Amino acid sequence: MDSLQNFTNTNLTDKEKNLLEVLINPENRMKSITDICKLAKCSRPVYYEAFAKPEFVETYKQYSVDLVKQSVASVINTFIREAQRGSFPHGKVLLEMAGLYTDKLDLTLEKSEKLSDIMDQIGGEGLDE
Repeated sequence: MDSLQNFTNTNLTDKEKNLLEVLINPENRMKSITDICKLAKCSRPVYYEAFAKPEFVETYKQYSVDLVKQSVASVINTFIREAQRGSFPHGKVLLEMAGLYTDKLDLTLEKSEKLSDIMDQIGGEGLDE
């Protein structure tokens, strides 16, 4: 991902660009707004004003999506490694992603049960007996 220092969108101020730079850094994900503002060298009002601007929010979303996309290969490799070590949850996710596994819901009915009674139990409406 290109650094935001080279970001040329004239709709954003330098402080907003600094704020974006801090926000998209994964190391800052769990930091407070106060700490984020300190790192970005901006005030809390600048933070809140930036998030009130649709162009700032859209730019932040786009950089966040790009960051996630860049991490996908690493995450998949980790899941493969864990699945090969015998982790069922990791294996299940990989098989679901490949379309090779789907949880199935068993909806078999006993002959003595009425469909309307079952629908009533699960919140279904509009069935006549």
